[in-house]
Amino acid sequence: MSNMSDHSSSVSHEQVAEAYLKALRLIDDRVTPYLGKVTTRVLVQGAAKRVSSTYPFLHFLVKMPYTEVVPTVVHEQLSGVSTIELAAALDALLQECFAGIKELTGDLIAPPIYDEVTRQLEQLQ
Repeated sequence: MSNMSDHSSSVSHEQVAEAYLKALRLIDDRVTPYLGKVTTRVLVQGAAKRVSSTYPFLHFLVKMPYTEVVPTVVHEQLSGVSTIELAAALDALLQECFAGIKELTGDLIAPPIYDEVTRQLEQLQ
């Protein structure tokens, strides 16, 4: 999705996590009118379940809604993870979310939201 992992040595865990949480909130804002408020939370939980075998440190998102993730949680759950690995994991998480959106709606909303999220994440670099 983004080249954030290429540039993440200059940003902190918190900045990376916050950028991706903002991306998830943006997805939530765009998906809610079509699929309902709970859909993004379920998409994120399902995506976290699928990527947690590769990125086990994201397993907390299977049980905890991303809307409840605050800086303390980021610090507790992700302190031993490199910023590059964190960016790669969160990128994989977003890819899985978009796969779910596309499965639910086809090309109706996934491509424009994908473009908007990509632009938002590029601002962090």
